[in-house]
Amino acid sequence: MKKNGFKKIIYTILLTGTFALTGCNKKTEVLGGIKSAKKDAQTSGKITVGFSIDTLAMERWQRDLDVFMNTVNELGANIIVQNAGNNLDEQKRQIHYLGEKGIDVLVIVPKDAEELSDSVQKIRAKNIPVVSYDRLIRNCDVDLYVTIDCYEVGRLMANGMLNRTTKRNWYCILGAKEDFNMTMVSTGLRQAIIGRHININNIFYTDGWNYDLSYQHMLELISSKKIPEVLICGNDAIASSLLQALRECKYNGHIPICGQDADIEACQNILNGSQDFTIYKPIMELAEKSAELAVELAKSKSADKIEGISEKINNGAKDVPVFWLKPTLVDKNNIEEIIINSGFHSKSEIYK
Repeated sequence: MKKNGFKKIIYTILLTGTFALTGCNKKTEVLGGIKSAKKDAQTSGKITVGFSIDTLAMERWQRDLDVFMNTVNELGANIIVQNAGNNLDEQKRQIHYLGEKGIDVLVIVPKDAEELSDSVQKIRAKNIPVVSYDRLIRNCDVDLYVTIDCYEVGRLMANGMLNRTTKRNWYCILGAKEDFNMTMVSTGLRQAIIGRHININNIFYTDGWNYDLSYQHMLELISSKKIPEVLICGNDAIASSLLQALRECKYNGHIPICGQDADIEACQNILNGSQDFTIYKPIMELAEKSAELAVELAKSKSADKIEGISEKINNGAKDVPVFWLKPTLVDKNNIEEIIINSGFHSKSEIYK
């Protein structure tokens, strides 16, 4: 996949903003705000994909968007991207904006699984199909859900821990409760420990994926001498925040800990032994496939007409067609094969 220099542009976007990409000349235009878009997408005569993302503050979302934009561009379509800066009201406003710009399909990474149903219904009323990207939007007429199998993420976390420790008192420090992926991960986790006599003593949800909160929570656990025996984390950034708290408190023992996303720091922590494993999600494949399916959906207007989509998941309002990608457990034994050889991270990045 060609990179075309988009990554440097994407990494400089702060909080909220708009940028439009046209497939005809591969030029990216970074616009100063919502009202500064120069023309409606419909005037270009090409398929235009709208992309609404919760935030770009996380390493993995920058990677997702980079690959997604490149793929849309290579498919000859236009794209208008909105970054809500982790603000629900802003995301609702930006979705409305995209609906007014003549887009042919809307892809959404939702901040809140339960709170975008009205916004989606208004988009659907314009006969614009909606793709739920990575996180499922609940209780509305979503056309397609493209994601990593988060039930399997939870099962891999549980089985990975069962293979590494005999300790039975587990503690979950997950991400935002409104992120339905956390519900799926938790469900998969519980499925895998049925009959294994494991106690999940508590689940702490990190509001807004604010890693300061997970860090502070770990400090509170340490100060109250309630240090968990095992830590299951919502992602690698949360795992890193807990490890930071443990280091600062000069905790000398090792707590089995895992996360997901295969962030660079997590890979480094796996190699130095402070983190036991991560769950690698094929993000580049997810972004590429989502872009391809979004363009197909813009043409067909129905996911049922797209080959290769046979499974469905209920979002509270309907059975939504879903395209699953499979995650992989990564530890020090397969990190070079899965992470480095695939090009997800370079050897120099991990061994920095």
